[in-house]
Parts: sequence; C-alpha cells; structure tokens
Amino acid sequence: RFRHLVSLWFQDNRRQFPWRDTSNPFHILVAEILLRQTQADRVASPYLELISKYPDVETLAAADPDELRSWFRPLGLVTRADYLIGASKQIRDLHDGLVPRGLDSLIKLPGIGTYSARAILCLAFGEPVPMVDESSGRLLRRLLGLSPNGPAYADRKLLDIAGSLVPEDHPKEFNLGLIDIAAAVCRPKNPSCSLCPLAEICEYACSVT
Repeated sequence: RFRHLVSLWFQDNRRQFPWRDTSNPFHILVAEILLRQTQADRVASPYLELISKYPDVETLAAADPDELRSWFRPLGLVTRADYLIGASKQIRDLHDGLVPRGLDSLIKLPGIGTYSARAILCLAFGEPVPMVDESSGRLLRRLLGLSPNGPAYADRKLLDIAGSLVPEDHPKEFNLGLIDIAAAVCRPKNPSCSLCPLAEICEYACSVT
C-alpha cells in the first residue's frame, strides 16, 4: 500500500530537474556533488553549464582548478571545484575512467558521502538501495512513529527499514517520490498532513488529526 501510494503521487507531482532525466553515472555524480547541502533549484543551471563544458571524466579531471574555483565563487560553492576535479582524477586513475558501482568505492571519492553514494547507485545503476536524506528520513520516521536517532543517513535502523521498502522494479521512482513528498508536504515545521498521500497510513498524521 505504501509503495503504491508513493508511486501514484509521484506520477503526477514529481519535480523536474535536469539530472533526473539522465542515467549517465558521471553526470549524476556531478549533480550529487553540487547538491550536497544545497537546494536543488540553486544548482540546476550550474549543473547544465558544467556538464556542457566538462562532459566526461577526462575533461573535468584536466580542468584548471583556479578557473573552476573562480566559476563557483559567485555561487558560494568554491570547494565544489576541488571535489569535482579530485573525484574525476580518482575515477580516471583508479577506476579506468568509470564511476565505480560499489558503495565503499564511491564513498572514498572527494565530495561523496553516504547519501550521495546511495543516490548514485540507485539513479545511475538502478540498484534498489534506500536514498535516505534528512527530508525522506523525517517522512519515514513520522510515518512509522520512530524517534530521531542522529542524522537520518546514518541511522542504521532507519536505513534497514527503508531498504526493505525499496521495490526492485522501480527504485528510482520510489526514492525520488519519498524525497518529493517530503519537500512538498512533510516539512520540518507545520507539515501539510491533510495534503499528504500517505496520511491514511502515517502514525504522525493520525495522531494530529
């Protein structure tokens, strides 16, 4: 029931971002580095400009660091330049120019954390792994009546539960659906439970209505 409700809502309400329309692992990796602790709307245009100028691992690994830092400076994201070049060099030198498919290998890349690594595995390679960030983690905790236990992306109990819920056949749509529902209605303060497609099965919504 939970999966079905998420799927139905996502079909009609999904947010549109350019990195969601590709399965290119390198482009998705670039997007995840840009998105880390940054609002998606803010990096949509920079993402398109970046992959246009540096479309693959080789070109970004060879980019001039000072030039790329200057390009990022107006956005307040200067460190992303070093992360992008560093990750590209590691992929080129250690992984034959291919974005690795292992969680441990991805986490070792500059600018890639636990959530970003799982996102790459799911969005680029179709792996049925949970993409639990603070927003989707908040939704799941409310839905299941779980108390917060540190950052959502590092909450082992939450990750285990989320992993058991991710469907094998459409993990990307399910994970993005949770994130988009959280962004639209399951906000940190004053969530719009009356508009939530999961309200009928949510412990938090049932407790406040």
